[in-house]
Amino acid sequence: MTTQEKKGIFYSLIGGTAWGLSGTCGQYLFSYSDIAPRTVTIYRLMGSGLLLILMNLITNRKHMLDSLKDLKKVVHIIIYGIFGVGLCQLSYLSAIKYSNSGTATVLQSSGIILVFAISSIQLKKKPKFKEYLCLVLIMLGVFLLATHGNISQLVISKEGLFWGGMAALAVVLYTLLPGNLMKEFGTAMILGYSMFVGGIVMFAISGDYRVLTDTRPVTLLCILFIIAVGTAFAFTLYLKGVQLCGAKKASMLSCAEPIVATLSSWLLLGTPFVAMDFLGFAVAITGVVLLSAE
Repeated sequence: MTTQEKKGIFYSLIGGTAWGLSGTCGQYLFSYSDIAPRTVTIYRLMGSGLLLILMNLITNRKHMLDSLKDLKKVVHIIIYGIFGVGLCQLSYLSAIKYSNSGTATVLQSSGIILVFAISSIQLKKKPKFKEYLCLVLIMLGVFLLATHGNISQLVISKEGLFWGGMAALAVVLYTLLPGNLMKEFGTAMILGYSMFVGGIVMFAISGDYRVLTDTRPVTLLCILFIIAVGTAFAFTLYLKGVQLCGAKKASMLSCAEPIVATLSSWLLLGTPFVAMDFLGFAVAITGVVLLSAE
């Protein structure tokens, strides 16, 4: 393994870890503050989008300005910002509010099933046995998390399951909506624009114009961590990891996110989990990792 690959693995792991910890910060906010998922989503999108835009202005200003000259592409970015990035973040944070960061992250990750199915249809490619097995593992893991093996009951709230399902659906839109935009202009640039636009639009239509009332240091630190570390920093490191060690390895390593989210939620916030929860996490994450390796 080359030094570059080792660096890529390290960057991908740190990026996935930062994502996982940001989910736990969100869970803390919803448990110990009156702040709503919609408000955190607006702060997250606008703040991290602005950071990514500023970073790209420093490193690639001409390319950034070129991307705004085509009206069709600008409209494409706006649509992606609202229905891709915006919906993805809102549904994920809402799922955390009604369940916990570990469960919400695993439910969101199950969206890879839909992405895989749609991609297979588009490419007219019949899934292999191993791929079917991965999909079964993911669905089994989600089933165990939702029911603990008892088909007649739900052990998470209906709201948590609904928003977790929406987060999985949002993963499809988040993955497929950008089309060739990211290949043409770069992932960090398109994400920066899309996050900022999505945050602005959500702020404008939500009617949520309140100034943050909970100004305790721990609340402000959690919000700042979500914006700077759990989003802008995490995406930047992950993309660097993709560049150095390849998309396949990086996507597998980013599965550190649900593991970190679960463990940090358990250790730092005292979220109660039982053996069936950990089994569900393990089965679902195994399926996601194996499918990502395809």
